Amino acid sequence: MQNNFDLLGTTGQTNFLYGVAVVGLLVGSWFLDRAISVITNGQNPLVLKGLKKIDEN
Repeated sequence: MQNNFDLLGTTGQTNFLYGVAVVGLLVGSWFLDRAISVITNGQNPLVLKGLKKIDEN
């Protein structure tokens, strides 16, 4: 048996679904960050504060 399917059609659909998944991931992570910030009153433990400089005396 021979597979007859349009490769461009399936590739376009696949790329579209990947795009929807990426946008969903970004929007979902943004909402998760907002929810954690609300729950912890702005003290989000997942946000890096950066490196602190050590004073050399």
